[in-house]
Amino acid sequence: MRIVSLFLCLLLAAPSVFAQKVPVKGFLRALTRKTEAVSASNLRYARGVKLPALSAAYSPAGRAAELRRLMREQQPVPPSRKPDLAPAAPQALRGPALAWNGAEAVSALKETERHIRSSLVVVRGRATGEALGSGFVVRSSSGKLYAVASYHIVGRVGNMFSLELYRADGTPVRYDTVLVSAVGAFGLNAPDAAVLELPSSAAEYVRPLKVAKEMPQPGDELVVWGSPYTETAFARVDELKVKQAEGFKIVMESKDVSEDFNGFCGSPLLNAKGEVAGIYSGHAPADEFVFGVSARRTLDWLIGGYEGGMSPYYGYQFRGRTAVRLQGGESVGDVRLFDSSGRLLQKVYLPRYAGPFDPAHTERLFTDVRRGDVLEFDILVHRAVSRTERFEVP
Repeated sequence: MRIVSLFLCLLLAAPSVFAQKVPVKGFLRALTRKTEAVSASNLRYARGVKLPALSAAYSPAGRAAELRRLMREQQPVPPSRKPDLAPAAPQALRGPALAWNGAEAVSALKETERHIRSSLVVVRGRATGEALGSGFVVRSSSGKLYAVASYHIVGRVGNMFSLELYRADGTPVRYDTVLVSAVGAFGLNAPDAAVLELPSSAAEYVRPLKVAKEMPQPGDELVVWGSPYTETAFARVDELKVKQAEGFKIVMESKDVSEDFNGFCGSPLLNAKGEVAGIYSGHAPADEFVFGVSARRTLDWLIGGYEGGMSPYYGYQFRGRTAVRLQGGESVGDVRLFDSSGRLLQKVYLPRYAGPFDPAHTERLFTDVRRGDVLEFDILVHRAVSRTERFEVP
C-alpha cells in the first residue's frame, strides 16, 4: 500500500515539476538552440552570495520520508506568530515617495543592492530540492510578508514549495511547506506572477523591497537580480532598456540576452531608485528582448484580492465596455474577430503577441472593427482552453 501511495504521489507531482522546469520558451517562439553566452560586462555574479548545496533532507531516503509525511498531512500548519519575531511596523506596498535627482537615485539603488541577498528568494521543488525559479520579498500594507514568484513556475493556488531565503550574512533559511496564496495567469500579456505568504518568523531576517508607484517609461534602464540555473550564486544583469510599458506588460531590450537568463523568472526588476518596477517573466534571445510585468499593478491586484478574501479578477474592455472577465489562473489565448455574417477576419494569439497591449484597450488588437462584429475569446486555464466567450461589438 505504501508503494502504491508513493507511486500515485509521484504521478501527481511529476506534471507540476515538469511544467515548472520548462524555460520561458512560449512567449514569442521556441528557443531551440543555445545562443552566445552573456558578456562579462553585462552579467555580473555576486561574489560571496553562494547558494548552498542540497542538504541530506534531499537524499533519496529523505525524499521518500518527505513524501510519506506529505501523505499524512491534511493541512500544513503555519508557524505560530511569536512576539519576538513579529513583523516590524507595517510598510505600505507603495513605499514613500523619493525626491528625484541623479545622485540620490544611484545611492538608493546601491543601498538596495548592498542588502539584496536578504530580499531574494529561491523557489525549489519540495520532492527534489531542485531550483525552479527566483523571487523576492515584499510587505503589504497589512504588515504581512510575501514571496513573489512567477505564475508559470508555481502554478495553481494551493501548490506547495520549498522557499530558500537568506540572512544578511548569506546563510540560508528554508521553509519546506509554503503554499501559493494567489496567482496571476500565463502569457506575455497577462499578470505572470504569484504570491506566497511567508511565516511571520521570516521577519527576523528578510529585507522587503519597496514597490515603485509607477510603471517604468520607455528609455528607462532596469537591473535584475536572481538565481540563474547555470550558476550557484545570485547574479545581476543591468542595462535592460525599457522599450514598451503598457497594461501588465514590460518589454526591455538587451543585446546580451541568452539562455543563461534561465532561472531569473520571478526576479525583481529594479529601477534607479532601488524600487521594484517589474517582475521578470522571460526572454527571447533571437529578438534580444526581455519581458516583465508591472510590479505595482500585479501585486496590488494579487495581494489586495487575497487579503480581502476575494478571488481577484480583471476585465478585458472594448471601447470602454467589458468584453470578458478573468479570474486568477485564467488568461486569454486566441482572440478572433468575425463579421456579422460569421466570416473570420482576424485572429491574434495573445500570449505571444509582441505589440503594445493593455486589457483596457482590446480594440487596439484589430485594424478595422465595425458594429455587429463579434469577438471570440478562448479562455485559458494553465495554458489549456477552458471555455470560449463571445462579445458583440455595439
